[in-house]
Amino acid sequence: MADARALLKAKRQEARISHPHATYTSAGQLKCILCAAPVKFASAWEGHLGSKVHRTNLARLREEEKLEKERLQREQQEEESHKRKRSALVDHDVSEDDEMDTDESRESKKRRPDSDKPTSSSAPSAGGFPQDFFSDPSRKPELLSPDSDEENEDENTMSVDPPKPDAAAKPTSEVDLEYERFQRELLQQSASSEEKVEAFERATVFAEPQLTTEVEAGFPAKDAEQATVDPANTIPPEEEIRQKREQEERELIMDRLLDEERAQEDADNRVLQMKSRLEAIRKRKGLKKQK
Repeated sequence: MADARALLKAKRQEARISHPHATYTSAGQLKCILCAAPVKFASAWEGHLGSKVHRTNLARLREEEKLEKERLQREQQEEESHKRKRSALVDHDVSEDDEMDTDESRESKKRRPDSDKPTSSSAPSAGGFPQDFFSDPSRKPELLSPDSDEENEDENTMSVDPPKPDAAAKPTSEVDLEYERFQRELLQQSASSEEKVEAFERATVFAEPQLTTEVEAGFPAKDAEQATVDPANTIPPEEEIRQKREQEERELIMDRLLDEERAQEDADNRVLQMKSRLEAIRKRKGLKKQK
């Protein structure tokens, strides 16, 4: 009896299932981790994998893994974007600090030459003379500012009279007189022609409307046309309105008839489809009964 039990135990150990979702309890019972359900025999493991419960649990697990992966990717992208923003802000601050340092260094360089200049004990006065050059300050000449010099120069230039043009030498010979006369006539003719052109360009023509009774060639007279019209064929406006209404009513009636015919055809088609389905169902039932 002990030998038989040992053989059965050895056989069970040889038939152990190696699957990611398969596990064994302490008592050696096969169990599915995903479904948390025990499997009686190792031969029934394949059937359990194909069951609906296991497949739904597996699909749910894959969906959860997919969502978790997407969440991790989203968090990673957000973290990278935050890092890029921080680095951009740091670079911007560093560039601003560098610009401020360069501006301060430029200002300090500009100030250095002024501070490095030696201060003379006897500074010259505005006119180029030292302060103690004149013994009597009242005899000191008055200095003019550059603005006053410019104003004086402008006044001098304005006061200068323009040079008068020399009087043109009058023609003495007859040829010169004739040439001058020809030029004057030519200028007068050109001016008059220009005035005429402008007058014609700007001119506007006004005319009052007139009625013409003349018959154009090739067209019949209006009286003849009116005479050819048959008064019996003329239809009064009330008759035309009545005819239009009757025509519209006929069209509406025809449209309604067409709609009713289409609806009847649709109903007939549906009835035929229902009949064909009933026939098919009856045939299936008859075949099942025969089996």
